[in-house]
Amino acid sequence: MFSKCTRHGDLPQSGLDARSGPEPLGFAITMSALVVCWWELIEIALDFTSIDADTLATTIGTRLIVVVCGLAVVLESRIARSVLCFLCAISALAIAPALAAVHLTEPLLQPAVAFIDCVTKLLFLACALVSSKGGRSAAERISVPRSHRP
Repeated sequence: MFSKCTRHGDLPQSGLDARSGPEPLGFAITMSALVVCWWELIEIALDFTSIDADTLATTIGTRLIVVVCGLAVVLESRIARSVLCFLCAISALAIAPALAAVHLTEPLLQPAVAFIDCVTKLLFLACALVSSKGGRSAAERISVPRSHRP
C-alpha cells in the first residue's frame, strides 16, 4: 500500500540507521577482552622471573584460564562473557586492597603490574556493564511499546 507522504509504499528504507552499522559496544567488549588477554600473557612472562618454581605452574594455569575465557569472549561464546566478568571481578576485588597497602620504600614494579592488571579487568567489567544495558537509559528499558499496551 502506498503512503501519502512518501509515495514509495512498504519498501524498506535505505537510509542510514545508527543500529545498522557495526555495534560499538560489541567492539569495546572485544577490544577490552583482548587487552585483558594480552596483559595476562605479559604477566605470565613476568612470572617466570619473579615467582618460585613451586607456585609457577599454579600461577600460569590460572592466567591461562583467563586468557582462554577472554578468547572465548572474542569468539562470542554464549557463556564466556559471564565467566570472564566473574573472573575479572574476583581478581579486581583481590588485587585492589593490596594496592592500598603499598609502601613507597619498596620497588614499584610489582604494584605497577598489579595496578595495570586491576585497571584492565575493571575496563572489561565497565564495557560489559554498558553493553548489557544496551546503551539505553532506564526509562527506555522500562517503557512498554504501544503495540504491547492493553
